[in-house]
Amino acid sequence: MSTVSDLKKSLMQLDIRSLTEGIIESNEQIIVDLNREDQIFIDGIDSRGRSLDTYAKSTQRMYDKDPPADLTGMMKTYRTPLNLFWTGKSYYGFKTYTRGDSLFITTNSRGRKLLIENGGPAIFGLTPDNQEVVNWEIIAPELIEAIRKKIL
Repeated sequence: MSTVSDLKKSLMQLDIRSLTEGIIESNEQIIVDLNREDQIFIDGIDSRGRSLDTYAKSTQRMYDKDPPADLTGMMKTYRTPLNLFWTGKSYYGFKTYTRGDSLFITTNSRGRKLLIENGGPAIFGLTPDNQEVVNWEIIAPELIEAIRKKIL
């Protein structure tokens, strides 16, 4: 039979940071979709909620009609807003990483540079509402369940 002392020992042995990193890793696509799909593609906003004037999903029709790469694979210059779905390289390169207790979102270096040039550094990251989703709808329930399994 377990005692309160046993429970305390079990709790002290937990590595919450490691458990949280595992949860973030296993839910990476859901988390990055809050940034790349919900915020950028659907709402056209950055992590501060500001409009991304150089980005719009409405430009997809233009791509479908005349793809943005010429024969050398170089991007054509457009005066209309950008769309992550045009090439997919930046879009599918989105990933999460953690430093300390902070969660970050980025993409491959070429895509990162392009997106920052066109949307500013706040294009990566989550709005406060999406931070709440990640914290309370993704991480917290799974963390509580992982802790429960480890201490019981």
